Amino acid sequence: MRSDDADGRVSWPLALEPQDEVSTPENLDRRTPRPGDWPTEAVSSVADGTPVQAPRRRRAWLLPALLVLCAGLGFAGWHYGDPLKAAIGLSPTETAAPAKADASDAQTDADAVTLDVEGRKRLGLSVGRAEIRRIVRSVNGPGMVAFDERRVTHLKPRTQGRVLSLSVQPGDRVTAGQTLATLDASGVLDARNGLAGARAGLGEAQASQKVAETNLKRGTDLLKFGGVAEAEVDRRRVDLAKAQAAVQSAQSQVEMFKAQYERLAPTADLAAGTSAIVAPIGGVVTRAEITLGEVVDTNRDAFTVADPSRILVLANLYGHDIDVVRAGAPAVVTAPVSDHPRFDGLVHSVNAALDPATNTAPARIEIANPDDLLRANMFVTVAIQADLGRDGITIPASAVQQTEAGPIAFVRTSDDRFEKRDLTLGLQRADWVEVTAGVKDGEAVATTGSFGLKAILLRSLLGSTD
Repeated sequence: MRSDDADGRVSWPLALEPQDEVSTPENLDRRTPRPGDWPTEAVSSVADGTPVQAPRRRRAWLLPALLVLCAGLGFAGWHYGDPLKAAIGLSPTETAAPAKADASDAQTDADAVTLDVEGRKRLGLSVGRAEIRRIVRSVNGPGMVAFDERRVTHLKPRTQGRVLSLSVQPGDRVTAGQTLATLDASGVLDARNGLAGARAGLGEAQASQKVAETNLKRGTDLLKFGGVAEAEVDRRRVDLAKAQAAVQSAQSQVEMFKAQYERLAPTADLAAGTSAIVAPIGGVVTRAEITLGEVVDTNRDAFTVADPSRILVLANLYGHDIDVVRAGAPAVVTAPVSDHPRFDGLVHSVNAALDPATNTAPARIEIANPDDLLRANMFVTVAIQADLGRDGITIPASAVQQTEAGPIAFVRTSDDRFEKRDLTLGLQRADWVEVTAGVKDGEAVATTGSFGLKAILLRSLLGSTD
């Protein structure tokens, strides 16, 4: 039954379920109440009748209410954050400069953006100009350094013999006429003896010629007085002709043995019976194929000398590049050495046959190499400027912006107005692009900062003012 106490609080008798034990003064304190035990806010104690405060009923709407409260506080902090910060003395959050320029300084229509001086400064806007230039395509690729075959010589011994001395080794720089090795060559002695015999034979022939000349002169004088028959004079003429022929033959023998001896022993300071291997050009010894004491013959290379002052770079061209690269095209070679120096050269020729292993055609580029920085078999990077044979309108590459509809550029039609133009592009390079439609020669285009113009235009089309 319900009862009201003096304080106005309502008390209800404790409802017991059949399975519950009876509340007594001994077990009242240890009994744990359940949610159904307390139908009202307060009940009376069984023991002494004093009111006992009951726990509040859990509410099903408590959790949703808390979520709504948190969401409201978050929205208020986001929407009214700056006024609240200003009210308590804090600095409001600053927005990005381009966005501020978009909101306060930009006016847009469907195809143009109007931006005042301050707005252009905030975007960092720069302007370039469309111009007509020769369309040159940069053909880039790997290359390899090689010696120019016209500046390489392979030296062989001039006669068979044993190597007496070696003066150089691979990597040494030599001058024209320098002795690289000497040989103990029996052929030199044979050539010298042959030269001596030829000279002796020449002397005998010359003496016989003088005798024949004297006999012919004497017979001619006697014939005038009838002292000798005319047939004798004719015989003496024949003897003189034979003597003259013998002189010519002996002289040829002398010249032959002299040339042979000089070829085998070209330097005057060599000992008798020795031969020298001499460098015909200045350059660097790239190979040495003989050793000290070895017996060599004339069929074997002893040394290879190359002149590296001018060198070749073989650039590998693929099918789509072969047709545009021509002889005389300028090329720039970058070497993978300290400071990565650049070497200027010209394309000398493009090989008519493809390499079956790589399916490429090597282009031969001649390079001046005064400091020997380029070495044979070194891998380099090559950029050939291939003239495509036409002129075209070009704009800076930074002026082109990409959209879903295609490339665009912003053309400056007045001091503060930039008009969007749809572009049709031709050749595209890292520094400039060819425009076949959309921009005229001499028109000013936005370069640096043109992305900001595109962003402003897109935001205006979407209806955003933030």
